[in-house]
Amino acid sequence: MGHSFELLPVKERAQQYRDMADATFLKAQKATDPHLREQYLNMASNWHSLAQELEKGNPDPEIIPPEQVATLNQQQKES
Repeated sequence: MGHSFELLPVKERAQQYRDMADATFLKAQKATDPHLREQYLNMASNWHSLAQELEKGNPDPEIIPPEQVATLNQQQKES
């Protein structure tokens, strides 16, 4: 898609993720193939979850390197 969400402020980025969730949900509603519909619904759920995590102040896994996300997640579990 070519979007550079990481350049947006967190609030705007979360809104963009919600917009992506909405668009993907609409695709799911139009899908006639049950497998494709399920994939779209999973994608919409993931976009929505990502927006929620940003709003909670959690790091965006799209921007932080995966190994750093793993370290941060481990630190959260320990605290």
